[in-house]
Amino acid sequence: MLIEASLPLTVRLPSGPIHLKPGQPVDLPDEQAKRLLEKAPNKVRMVQDASPLVRPGVTIEWQGADLTMRQGLVDFLHVNAYGTTWAFYSLPDGIWGVVNTKYVALVNDRKTHHAQP
Repeated sequence: MLIEASLPLTVRLPSGPIHLKPGQPVDLPDEQAKRLLEKAPNKVRMVQDASPLVRPGVTIEWQGADLTMRQGLVDFLHVNAYGTTWAFYSLPDGIWGVVNTKYVALVNDRKTHHAQP
């Protein structure tokens, strides 16, 4: 579950301390996330949609069905009726496409949009 702090916060977990910062969601195991939400409801919140990290103007990378790595510049985002966020991107040759933001990484930090503890 993705958790985000409303203020800088250090949380002690069985695996060790993690440092939470506003605007930087962290993916925690569901049981740890639920317990943290119960203990600090005014300091942390569950992030419903991590797509704010993927936004128009950023370059994203993902693995295609043929297992090759691909990149594209995000033109705009669309959230469908099921809550899935799709990034529409441009390629250098003028072609555009769409990819589910769940499967992309930001090129500038090479991490998936789900921050790791």
